Amino acid sequence: MKIACILLLTVFLLQGCTSKEQGSPAAPTATEKPPVSAPAETPPAAPQPPPATEEPAAPPDQTESPGKESAVYANDIFQQVTVQKTGADTFEVKGQAQVFEAVVSYVVEDGHNELAQGSIQASAGAPAWGDFTRTIHVKKAQPNSTLMLILFETSAKDGSRRMELIIPLPEK
Repeated sequence: MKIACILLLTVFLLQGCTSKEQGSPAAPTATEKPPVSAPAETPPAAPQPPPATEEPAAPPDQTESPGKESAVYANDIFQQVTVQKTGADTFEVKGQAQVFEAVVSYVVEDGHNELAQGSIQASAGAPAWGDFTRTIHVKKAQPNSTLMLILFETSAKDGSRRMELIIPLPEK
């Protein structure tokens, strides 16, 4: 008798499980609701920085001479940088920088040797644009060499030069 009850109970259970699968889909009950798909959210677009305008280094005869405007140089962290020769071995550098702790580093070299180096304090640190001005005194080691001013940001991580902006110093 026990075996017959177990067999009947098993048949009823199997019948109940298969009846939902073979018939038409049953309407969901109050406890069984179809999953609601949430509208796909698109992440807000990140603001795109304006494209960097890096101007090529102009030959020395185009940078500054009487009656001509000086060339303007820029890259991602420097903008509106100009260099004017103010004396025999003196140059004035002006521009804006977006650098860590408002420190602009520079080196003047002739292609072989570093003739001058230092740093300039800008009026504001990154992410703001800070103005800077510096008068640099440097004399050529070789009379036929071209002096190059290299502006850069010193990496706080490893001390390397970041985002160099190379500017030929004017002859006249």
